[in-house]
Amino acid sequence: MAIDRIGTTAITFTGNIVLARLLTQFDFGLLGMLAMFIGLAYNASSCGLSDGLINKAHPTERDYSTVFVFNAGMGIVLGSMFILCSNIVANFFGYPELIGIMWAVGICFFFNTLVFTQETRMRKELSIKKMCIVRISASICAVGFGIWLAANGYSYWGLVSCRVFLSFFLFVFYIVASRWFPKIAFYKDSFKELFGYGINLMWAYMVTIISRYINSTVLGTHSSVESGIYSQAQKMEEVPFGIIETTFNWPFFAVAANELDPVKRKQLCRDMLQWISLINVSAGMLLMLLSSPGFLFLFGEKWMNAVPIFRILIIFGIASSLKAFFQTILKLHSRTTLIRNYSIVELVLQLGLLAIAYPYGIMAIAWSQIIALSIILCVYLFKYHRLQEEKLRTVIVDMVSPLCIPFIAFLISVAGYSYCNEAFNPFVSCVALLILFCSATVILWELFPHPVYLKYRARVLSHFNLKK
Repeated sequence: MAIDRIGTTAITFTGNIVLARLLTQFDFGLLGMLAMFIGLAYNASSCGLSDGLINKAHPTERDYSTVFVFNAGMGIVLGSMFILCSNIVANFFGYPELIGIMWAVGICFFFNTLVFTQETRMRKELSIKKMCIVRISASICAVGFGIWLAANGYSYWGLVSCRVFLSFFLFVFYIVASRWFPKIAFYKDSFKELFGYGINLMWAYMVTIISRYINSTVLGTHSSVESGIYSQAQKMEEVPFGIIETTFNWPFFAVAANELDPVKRKQLCRDMLQWISLINVSAGMLLMLLSSPGFLFLFGEKWMNAVPIFRILIIFGIASSLKAFFQTILKLHSRTTLIRNYSIVELVLQLGLLAIAYPYGIMAIAWSQIIALSIILCVYLFKYHRLQEEKLRTVIVDMVSPLCIPFIAFLISVAGYSYCNEAFNPFVSCVALLILFCSATVILWELFPHPVYLKYRARVLSHFNLKK
């Protein structure tokens, strides 16, 4: 799963760098305005049925066929809505370019929905190697085509194609890799069972999409450039925390759902909480260090005004990743209604804070998103301790205790780099900061070892010894 996510991220990340140098903030702003609508349609088409398949102990061919037919039907409906609403959306934002973009997204959205069942079946069976090959191959094709369009003067169509044609290539490659295609059949009993579990997750996902992309959408009504700046910062924040989400949280849900021993499942959840907290905060601190020289090296001077937004959104990424873990725990306990309700409360909080922050500019808008998420994260934390029957103090200690070493390593890196940063070019600065932070972290862990570090270090060493 790590190879899958890191590989696809490296491809899309590289493509984003190339496109950022070829295109303008206006081009990125156009797609940023539609990010919320695309995300809503994507999650509505599944209705959470994929999670229902994973949570079910032994899904049948009837279940897979039912989900496939339903997703395909939703893909046709939602794709048609994109096309029919294209003029309305373009008039609302005042950019006629959005008409063609929405047509392209609507036409190819159908293929996107057909991917869900294939991918879910592989996730359930833990066929991660095949998923890795498919996703990396599709990403190469889609990004390569997008760069070719941008380089040949098609401006924002290069960005659109990366998103649109990815779904098409995924659909084709999944069929080739799995050599499996569900039957075209729909069973009411299967749908009723899976829909009852997944409908609340669908609403929760849709609300999450709104809360995540509402800021860039609102900024688009004022300025396409500001929307592009916010969208680029958000895209850069999503890359590392997206890797963490799919590398750890996705397989954790599948593995924990298959673990029927409640004692082992409880310990598995506790271990994952410690590990996900450590990984998130360590990644966030490293990104803080790399933000300024990294943007300058990758995107050039014209994107430096996105750095302050990126730093704020790093905090949002850490909190979002922790929230995703707590949502997984609720899914394991079949408390999907709570996920829906908490997501709605978070959105209401964010919209209220957004209304207050909007007159104060883009920075205040970014902070408003974090405040709303932080409040709801405390609610998830309290519910987690109730469901897992752990003392609240124990849960907080599990989260916080592994974080001291990364924080000290961060301070050491800042202090050490401040003496010689002016002598380095952006690339050398990034390499120096990476080496300094990682070295300080490992040395401190060896001097002051924590159980979670010793546990995973032993696993790594054991893995390499077995290989030898």
